[in-house]
Amino acid sequence: MNPLLRISLLLVVAGLSIPVAGLTTQILRPEGDANAEILEIERVVRMRLALPVDRETAFDAWTVSTNLVEWLPHWVEMQVAEGEGFSMGWDGYEGVWTGTYLEVDRPARLVFTWVAPEGVFPSGSYETVVTLTFEEVEEGRTSLVLEHGGFKDPEELESQLQAWRGYMFALRAHLLRPAAD
Repeated sequence: MNPLLRISLLLVVAGLSIPVAGLTTQILRPEGDANAEILEIERVVRMRLALPVDRETAFDAWTVSTNLVEWLPHWVEMQVAEGEGFSMGWDGYEGVWTGTYLEVDRPARLVFTWVAPEGVFPSGSYETVVTLTFEEVEEGRTSLVLEHGGFKDPEELESQLQAWRGYMFALRAHLLRPAAD
């Protein structure tokens, strides 16, 4: 199938590209049938964040537990290797988020499953996939692209979009803090 049209609405604020609608639409035309069109809607959170650090530092913010707890969960257990996993949570909340690392390509790319606990989404607990791409745009500055897809309904996508917005601002603030002596 050949994509004919791809629409993504983005709002850029303070170095963070924020999907406006959270949906990407593609009109596809099957090969060999010029009259047939298929409308496909992909439910994916897609954000781009400018970070004031090199790729290695940005990658380590996601893969070193002492760094991760500074901006995302209150606690985490993780083994960062393909096929290995993580579990994390927040104080005062009984649920545990889990996932498995599908691709670990330091410092360029990190792909993992994301499973929220029961009760977070109306559809129940199910696996989605997060892809992080780290691109050094100049020395000491990195562009992070986060893609999180596989949502069952738009409300769940919107809920995760709101969560990632907060987490991305927390990540940026963490990386802007002066290093402790």
